[in-house]
Amino acid sequence: MATYVDRRLTEKVRAAGETGQVEAVIVFRETGGSSPVDDDGELARQVVEGAIERTGNVPGSVRYFPRANAVVLSASGKLIREILKEKSLAVASATDVDAIVFV
Repeated sequence: MATYVDRRLTEKVRAAGETGQVEAVIVFRETGGSSPVDDDGELARQVVEGAIERTGNVPGSVRYFPRANAVVLSASGKLIREILKEKSLAVASATDVDAIVFV
């Protein structure tokens, strides 16, 4: 399964630099590694907590979605960049959407 990172998120992370805040929706997938993760959203929590330890940056807000291995967070560009390096990353997107008008 290919990893998808939304171009809007990439642009926002680049613009945020090390300290600017970025909001993101991130979904992870099991990679078949040696340590199985339960169904209670532990994979997302482990990835985010590992990135916090490595960068020393704490997210402004974080919300985990159990059983979906997903997280919505507002964090520094540095922390988001660290999370995007994760092998188990499936999808990462900015929280805003392009406006589509139907007539």
